[in-house]
Amino acid sequence: MTGIIRIALCIGLVLALSPAGTMAQGCSDAGFCTVGNLKAEPHGFGKDKLPKGRLTLITPVGVGDDDVLVFAPALQYDWYANERLTLQGKITGNIASGNLGSASGPGDIYLTANYVFTPKKAWRWQALLGVKMPLSDASLEAGGRPLPMQYQSSLGTFDLLAGISAAAQKWFFAFAWQQPLTQSNQNEFLPGEWPLNQGLAYPPSRQLMRKADILLRGTRQFNFSPKWTANAGMLAIWHLGEDEYLEPDFNSPKEINGSEGLTLNVTSGIWWQASSRTRVGLTGGFPLVIRDVRPDGLTRSFVIGPEISFSW
Repeated sequence: MTGIIRIALCIGLVLALSPAGTMAQGCSDAGFCTVGNLKAEPHGFGKDKLPKGRLTLITPVGVGDDDVLVFAPALQYDWYANERLTLQGKITGNIASGNLGSASGPGDIYLTANYVFTPKKAWRWQALLGVKMPLSDASLEAGGRPLPMQYQSSLGTFDLLAGISAAAQKWFFAFAWQQPLTQSNQNEFLPGEWPLNQGLAYPPSRQLMRKADILLRGTRQFNFSPKWTANAGMLAIWHLGEDEYLEPDFNSPKEINGSEGLTLNVTSGIWWQASSRTRVGLTGGFPLVIRDVRPDGLTRSFVIGPEISFSW
């Protein structure tokens, strides 16, 4: 039990001591690092009976640019067709509040298929293929003025998700790619259009055109008892190009310098198997490296993600 308490304290300490001026990639907003086999969560190896399904409520809370408070709940359903194939659906929403106002709306729908190549081996190899479908076009406003992407409930892109992972008793590694296929972002935010220079802290995002991301993740799992599990690891996300916005004077795309590059986070989590059907978890993380400019609004200085799941 002492080990469990230490891990819980470490997670809290990591979140509390993360520097106030740094930002982490808001991965639960972008999508692909919390879907299917790309999410670093407790994994077993055939010791327990495979469930038919699982319903999970995820309630992450974070603080973004200029102290924008973001609550991004999600409801997720996993259907275990057999020991090799799992189908997952997830729907998200978003509530944001900050110095420019408040906004809320639906987020995205994620549909993924996860296939296990080696269910009985020491290393379990899995592949994932899926899509992210927007439920919003990023056009939320406050007081009749367009809000920046930090307040929006969706990026407004239809994305392809693909990845592969390998898991052993103590280790988990994943590599993934998220590629926007269509851009339906209708955001109209320009910093200078807000009075009293209120909008100058945010980068322009008028009809934002977002580039692809790749992910690399590694975690170490700690199995303290049949009921308590924790992990800690690193999550790297490389944004593959400079994002663009539509410049109003010429109505032509303009690159946002500094929006390409690496975000590197330390991540951790702890889970309690409350019963044979119910599991409670808490995840968090903080950044070591960030991109210079994040016009997509996915930055967070503090993120904590409680979740609860029910299996049958």
